Amino acid sequence: MANTRKMIKRLLTLIFVALSIPGFSQILVSYDFTGYNGLVQSIPSGWTISNNDSTSGSSQTYYSSTGSCGVSCPSYKFNQTGATIITPTFSNATQLQFFMKGNGTLHQNPFNVYTTTDGVNWTMLQTYNPVSNSGSTYTLNLNSNDVQVKFEYIKDSAGYNVAIDDIIISNGPVGINQLSKENPLLVYPTISTGLLNIESSSERKIMEISVINMIGKEVKRLNFIQNNGKTVLNLTELPDGVYVLKINMNGQMLTKRVVIRH
Repeated sequence: MANTRKMIKRLLTLIFVALSIPGFSQILVSYDFTGYNGLVQSIPSGWTISNNDSTSGSSQTYYSSTGSCGVSCPSYKFNQTGATIITPTFSNATQLQFFMKGNGTLHQNPFNVYTTTDGVNWTMLQTYNPVSNSGSTYTLNLNSNDVQVKFEYIKDSAGYNVAIDDIIISNGPVGINQLSKENPLLVYPTISTGLLNIESSSERKIMEISVINMIGKEVKRLNFIQNNGKTVLNLTELPDGVYVLKINMNGQMLTKRVVIRH
């Protein structure tokens, strides 16, 4: 019992110190579409996606090709006018980040981002028209009284589809896929009992991993030197749920969402 109290006290201290460091940010809401297969049942609790279709071909509402995804596949495929994604509620957020890519011939079709302070009335935050067919990560500032974000695509008959991925809402800057292509980092499987593989082509690297639950609290932190290119990360002691891994590898950052199911 005494050892348990010490461990809890140490964890709380680490969280307090981390939150006290200037520039530390918490991920309040995130979704990288891990496990999404076009079925409503695959959508995480709190998220609303208006158009879902698990069939193949042009009606499929997700991309599985690397060029149309952010950090990893799948990504969501906006292929219908008026299709929307609405985030869960949050509070005291300052920043929204997401990956977006147009797929097809360039046309003037607006992709709109809205915010709401009451869950009823929506205010336009940003319009992208046309959407670039080069995949990019976009960053928008939020007001502290915003409680939800909505993404909407207005597509005409000649318009192309739009991919969106790696949606992160935080109260400060959060790095998304800043690892160079020459030094990639793989985290798999994204759904497991808590045993994760961390793999990189780099021979030697200093790793710092912060495990954050979906209410923004750091529940585990690991620091180690990886020499052989692969490490097994043991998170089996954590309860079932969705977690975000903030990985610092030799100063390069990656954010990855994983699901633990025992």
